[in-house]
Amino acid sequence: MGRRRFLSRTLRLAGAAAFGLPPLAASFRAYSRDESRAAQAIPAGVTLRVGLASRLGPDVQLQIAGALRDLPYRIEWSSFDAAPPALEALLSGHVDVFSGGDTPTLAIAARPGSAFVVGAQTNGLFGALLVRGDSPLHQVSELKGKRVAVFRGSGFHNSLVSIIEQAGLRWQDIEPVYLTPADGLAGLISGKVDAWGIWDPNAAIAQRQYGARILATPQRLSYSFQFASKSVLDDSARRAALQDYLVRAQTAADWVRTHAPAWAGKQIETARLSPDAAALAASRTGGQFTPIDDALIATVQQEADRFVSLGIIARPVEVRPVFDARFNTVLAAAAARATA
Repeated sequence: MGRRRFLSRTLRLAGAAAFGLPPLAASFRAYSRDESRAAQAIPAGVTLRVGLASRLGPDVQLQIAGALRDLPYRIEWSSFDAAPPALEALLSGHVDVFSGGDTPTLAIAARPGSAFVVGAQTNGLFGALLVRGDSPLHQVSELKGKRVAVFRGSGFHNSLVSIIEQAGLRWQDIEPVYLTPADGLAGLISGKVDAWGIWDPNAAIAQRQYGARILATPQRLSYSFQFASKSVLDDSARRAALQDYLVRAQTAADWVRTHAPAWAGKQIETARLSPDAAALAASRTGGQFTPIDDALIATVQQEADRFVSLGIIARPVEVRPVFDARFNTVLAAAAARATA
């Protein structure tokens, strides 16, 4: 199911100071008095199991932002190559929460009541459609009949569909090749695929370390969602830990977005990125809070309907029941305080 890592009490209390960085003042402003009381009321012995769908996921952001201080529960981290395997772990009961793009919502909607979207951000990870630096392709319209790689069911899967359609092509005009991020990079470098749809830090690595160039980026607004299992929402103690975690994760996302040099340095240390790739990825980090509302739900429903029409998913799904907006207020307040 992927490697697991456990936060020791030492790491939980050390925060940003463990990495030689200035403490995050926002970490002390990220909680209202009521939220602080709620966090302190979490019973001893609670464990929150968090899935990581990226090498530079919330665990790294929380560490560098100093947002793990005084954590009143234990976090068990599980790492995955991308959102689809993390989703499988969520649906099978191995993790309680993970963050990923919007496309996994469709799989959850096909199994109603199993998991829910409990938080949302705009443009969480930068994504792009890449080609080799020496590729003769300069327009998306030139991809007709070409092999285009993407991780099936990932957040960028829908972005790729939009890029293809906005260029006047049909999905059937290309040959989609479903590959993991590692295999996608290898396929692009070797020329076995003509283009590759991918997100950071993989996109930045391909650009700076392998000379890839951007053919197109999504014109539509993309989302990053926090997905939580029904079981964690039904358990009052773990639900309180989940709320605290979501607030800390949003605070950390706001911090790294406004501290690009420090975030780049952490990427070099954690993911072994080259300085150029880390600087590029840090410069285009998103993650702004957005509420779960009717407009957002309608956008995801349009995505679901598009995937059905293209035969990417087998049958229509209703996405509205998948969204749980109970944390909107606390997340909006945390985002406002962190950026004040």
